[in-house]
Amino acid sequence: MKTVTIGARISEELDRDLRKISAATGRSKSWLVAHALSSYVASEKEFVEAVEEGMRALEEGRTVPHETVVAELERRRKAR
Repeated sequence: MKTVTIGARISEELDRDLRKISAATGRSKSWLVAHALSSYVASEKEFVEAVEEGMRALEEGRTVPHETVVAELERRRKAR
């Protein structure tokens, strides 16, 4: 996989924490930042895709009335 270099400004406290974690895990700060950023981007990408799907469903009329959702949630709560 080809990589690129990016730059970012972080607080001294965050840098200190990264150094601690780096020393404790034997991973480089670069690896830790890339891993954290990868996890964040994957999560945000999933959220954006879910919102986009919801918007498509709304545009296509594939929705459930609020009252139906509330009734189903109540039914499930009582079934516990």
